[in-house]
Amino acid sequence: MIKIYIIIFLGLASFQAVCQNEVDVTEVMCWGRICELTEKQLNKCGPIKLAFATSSSEAEQLANEDIANGTIFLLLAGGISPTIIATDAAFERKYDIYFNEFGCTGPEYELVTAYNSVVFEYLTQQYGKGWYKEIRKDVVGLKDWKKKD
Repeated sequence: MIKIYIIIFLGLASFQAVCQNEVDVTEVMCWGRICELTEKQLNKCGPIKLAFATSSSEAEQLANEDIANGTIFLLLAGGISPTIIATDAAFERKYDIYFNEFGCTGPEYELVTAYNSVVFEYLTQQYGKGWYKEIRKDVVGLKDWKKKD
């Protein structure tokens, strides 16, 4: 029982230390790892803008901008509580992307699918088809995209 209290205490202490960081870098928990993204990167990333997109071509453009900026996301639809899979962190590091779950509400399915399709193409161009076997299977649009491939 004491081990549990120690783990909780250390976890809260490290969380507080991260929150008190005053550097111009916002540390955000992106699934299994701490991502260091600047506030500018976070505010200009595609997932934030996707909520205001009105067409698939606009969603694709947002994905292309994220690729050009080096802040690439794979978008997930979720529920009340996020689903974290043990292999997420390794996948994110290996392929230099970030998983982003919208939760209960988010952009329209077709917009998320269009965004992710561009990222799937990018991953295939950069890494071949090996990422297929490593990616989590609930990424929005993955099944449909694989059928086209």
